[in-house]
Amino acid sequence: MLRVLVLLFISLSLFSDDYSFDMGEVEPEPYEYSGYLRVDNKYQHLDKPEDKYQNYLHLEALLNFTYFHDIYKLKTSLMANYDHINNKLAKSDFPINELYAEAKINTNHSILGGKESLQWGKGYFFNPVAYFDRPKDPQQPTQTREGFVISKYSYNKSFNSSSLKNLSFDFVYLPASESINKDYYNLITNQENSHNIATRLYILLYDTDIDFVYNYSDEADNKIGIDFSKNILSNFEIHGEYSKIISDDYSYLLGLRYLTDFELTIISEYLYKSAGLDKEEIKSSITNIPFIAKDYAITLITQKEPLDILYFSVYYKNMINLQDYSQQNKVGVNYSFKNNINLDLSYNLNTGSNLSEFGKKQVSDFTWIRMTWNY
Repeated sequence: MLRVLVLLFISLSLFSDDYSFDMGEVEPEPYEYSGYLRVDNKYQHLDKPEDKYQNYLHLEALLNFTYFHDIYKLKTSLMANYDHINNKLAKSDFPINELYAEAKINTNHSILGGKESLQWGKGYFFNPVAYFDRPKDPQQPTQTREGFVISKYSYNKSFNSSSLKNLSFDFVYLPASESINKDYYNLITNQENSHNIATRLYILLYDTDIDFVYNYSDEADNKIGIDFSKNILSNFEIHGEYSKIISDDYSYLLGLRYLTDFELTIISEYLYKSAGLDKEEIKSSITNIPFIAKDYAITLITQKEPLDILYFSVYYKNMINLQDYSQQNKVGVNYSFKNNINLDLSYNLNTGSNLSEFGKKQVSDFTWIRMTWNY
């Protein structure tokens, strides 16, 4: 399995090339597709005296395919994964990220049924109002995520106004049981069959994107939320999200994106969770999922084409737990080749006291090489 995937990646990479043609001579196709083949290799330094180093290999393939016919759209997103650690792990996984049919009834109304990744929220690293989305991985927040099986009705209307320019409304139904949306059934509704509804009202008001979100469940806590995004300047954007369990805890996120005139991009966010763990609770926690603490600060800084080196960028990312002040740091370089191959090399370091969140990670630091061929 491992050899076949590696050979396939190399073969496609070698035969990929640049092509040019006149778009006017090509009739629109009723379908579109995209995807990638990816190799990740992490050389990890372990916090174990008997086993100090290990090599973690991850292979990944993604295919997105969309077919259009009249008022209908059929979309699927298929993924294949293979993970390997010598003498420890050899696992394959083939998730269906998305598979749904959508009908655009008229200009304003559409209905959808199937598995979709909604991607609600404005945050880059975390989304408190994304009630029907799987959590992001803070190490790779733009990674494609598996959706849930839903039914959705959408309404959209544009206005010729200087204040309210656009309005849309989504009504989403998500059933959860042992046989459908099992992850939601296990994690959110405590293994109880449930009927779950989320609604979102979006408005574009005075060039500010605003969402009002409500989540109802006959088994889990009901929630309300709001998010916004606003361009203060053409190169400066602020965003935020607020979510509250109606009778209990709340969380919020505030963030910004700034682009300098020499193409340095800064993304910085602050996350607070009232139900998160404090410093003393973190010491005894064995939970190994992201964002367990009450609050975090995360910053990503990317410099495009330093020293005028085309297709090249350098970056630095810092994630700090503001309860115990442990950190994740990442510094890396990225280069995009002309044949749609992207190479990323980074060094990643977890620091903190022995009982802090990042200080007690089994992997203290690692070098990460990622090669992706996009098509």
